[in-house]
Amino acid sequence: MPYVQPTHLIRQLHLAPNQLVMAVAGGGSEAISRLLQVPGASLTLLEATVPYSSVALTDLLKRPPEQYCSEATARAMAVSAFLRARKLWQKAAASGLASGEQPPLMGVGCTASLKSHQAKKGPHRVHLAIQTPEATTVANLVLTKEARTRDEEEKLTAELILDRLAAAAGLTETLRLNLLPGEQIDETVYRAQPSWRELLQGDIRACVGSGEAGSPSENSGVVMSGAFNPLHEGHLEMAAVAEQILGRPVEYEISIENVEKPPLDFGEMAERVEQFEPPQRCWLTRAPTFVEKSRIFPETTFVVGADTIVRIADLRYYNDSEKKRDAAIREFNEQNCRFLVFPRQVKGEFTTLEEIELPTPLRRLSDGVSPELFRADISSTEIRRRMSELG
Repeated sequence: MPYVQPTHLIRQLHLAPNQLVMAVAGGGSEAISRLLQVPGASLTLLEATVPYSSVALTDLLKRPPEQYCSEATARAMAVSAFLRARKLWQKAAASGLASGEQPPLMGVGCTASLKSHQAKKGPHRVHLAIQTPEATTVANLVLTKEARTRDEEEKLTAELILDRLAAAAGLTETLRLNLLPGEQIDETVYRAQPSWRELLQGDIRACVGSGEAGSPSENSGVVMSGAFNPLHEGHLEMAAVAEQILGRPVEYEISIENVEKPPLDFGEMAERVEQFEPPQRCWLTRAPTFVEKSRIFPETTFVVGADTIVRIADLRYYNDSEKKRDAAIREFNEQNCRFLVFPRQVKGEFTTLEEIELPTPLRRLSDGVSPELFRADISSTEIRRRMSELG
């Protein structure tokens, strides 16, 4: 591949049809300024943010990341940026500020730990992710400690971002990155199933996670929604009890967008979906709320924990509007959806449906499972914490 100067590469990026949103934290902001210094940036850059503080990054990702500088955080930043790009383009199209077909969109997320005024215990490193409709691309680079100034580390981080952006845009030219002996870029590409691409772009609302053909209208009528990160014995026991009570197989649903969690990239989608084996069926959706799930899966009983039914009734998920909350419950009824509620920990206490105060219309749609049938209370968060401690 021919090596070129950064300014030439940026010119080629501005000539490409791609439009992007970029989010960088801890390093990489020079890539933003370089893009803006070359004429034509408005054709490429929809928005750039620097969520440098923990509060800002938490706001972007909807919850504090488990690690602030990690591949997982970069991937979450990239897919959040992609969805922001999609939203901005849709708004522009609706207002007449954009015409024609949607251009190829990209989301860029970079989180870095670079040289600072105080020595860092861990390695200096860069985690970069680029989200497109076709793939999630990740590039990780560990820098030789104390071998560069902060400015030199920042320059290398910016050029890594620009170089990988060019590759994601389909350009054949590349930058000569100033890597030292022993340094190498660890790159991984997670490619999407065709239906996943349609889902991420907003063309469809749901698909079978395995990529097989299937319409949500063909579901069994019993759906367990969750992150399943990871799928564990508690989930499987809930499904077994639900099948015993309802007499129908349980199907699973994961929303790639969530009210309180980062959206899922293609790597995360693959990791979650691969946990399910036939005859288990897992749906991927763009339905972060149960109102949206009920529209995709009408005539369905949703298998939930007591903690979830509490959230469904919680006014803060409806902008503190009792009117909006009650309208959502009416829609559950209109869609002929019900809830099978399993005992779970709520505010530190093992709680059954009978012990929860709910609006009367929601209680009428809910059936409780007794503690005699189910008393497992395994937490996916706790499982991830233990796995992290084990290395």
